Amino acid sequence: MQIALLVTSLIVLTVFFARQKTLSRHPELVRRFRWGFLLFTVFFIGFYAQGQLSVVNIYTLLLALWDGFTLDVFLLDPVLFILWTYTFVTLFVWGRGLFCGWLCPFGALQEMAAWLGQKLRFRQIRVPERWHRRLILIKYPILLGLVGTAFISLTLAEQLAEVEPFKTSITLVFWRYWPFVAYALGLLMIGMFIHKFYCRYLCPLGAGLAVLGRFRLFSWLDRIDRCGSPCQHCKNECGINAIRKDGQIDYDECIQCLECVVILRDETQCVDSIVRGKQQLRQQQQAQILATDASA
Repeated sequence: MQIALLVTSLIVLTVFFARQKTLSRHPELVRRFRWGFLLFTVFFIGFYAQGQLSVVNIYTLLLALWDGFTLDVFLLDPVLFILWTYTFVTLFVWGRGLFCGWLCPFGALQEMAAWLGQKLRFRQIRVPERWHRRLILIKYPILLGLVGTAFISLTLAEQLAEVEPFKTSITLVFWRYWPFVAYALGLLMIGMFIHKFYCRYLCPLGAGLAVLGRFRLFSWLDRIDRCGSPCQHCKNECGINAIRKDGQIDYDECIQCLECVVILRDETQCVDSIVRGKQQLRQQQQAQILATDASA
């Protein structure tokens, strides 16, 4: 049942992403689907099916390749095997965002924490651009340190992997020795003020996926000439600041929430649509004036 439901959900998600240009014309549908899928990710994939991927899985893969690859160890947990296979394949199509923004249970918890913080009217802190560009680099040395340690001592690497709050929050559902619980809850609390703080600046798994995601086949999020110059609307609305000042998408950071795609196709939000609408209205008014003069 778990495998069937998981595979079905991944098929639905794939179809949704393949049809995103059409579906993004219906903002409410996109938002409802996203929140519904995030709830599914937390409660079914995470808490029930225990499908939280981890940097520890990267250790396992690299050590397996080092010692002689075999599928046996991966097939011990079919849910994780299916999620890893799907994530690996989609990395080369859509980049890291499909997993980080839709299939990571702790990432989904952070989305919910951010939503709760906004509802409680907590002050939302937007990290200045120059600091943001520096802080997003922190997760890469963390990844390198963990992977390097794994080749020296797997036991030590697994202990250091507690930098990930996944085991505490998702696997053990916060039922653990208090320092681990305090750490996981602390990250979620920070996420109520700084959107997806852990994902953006500390997550070694996200760093590894971002590196592989650079080999994606295409950059599929549309941009237009006015993006970045002069329009900064998508950038201002992007919670994780994955849009640069020139309007280009930073795919290493993008979680593919599709908000910018919705804005781009919303005639009341996108500056290009507004300008074109004004031009069309002006042309219609001029045509009416000419028609009136001709009849007179």
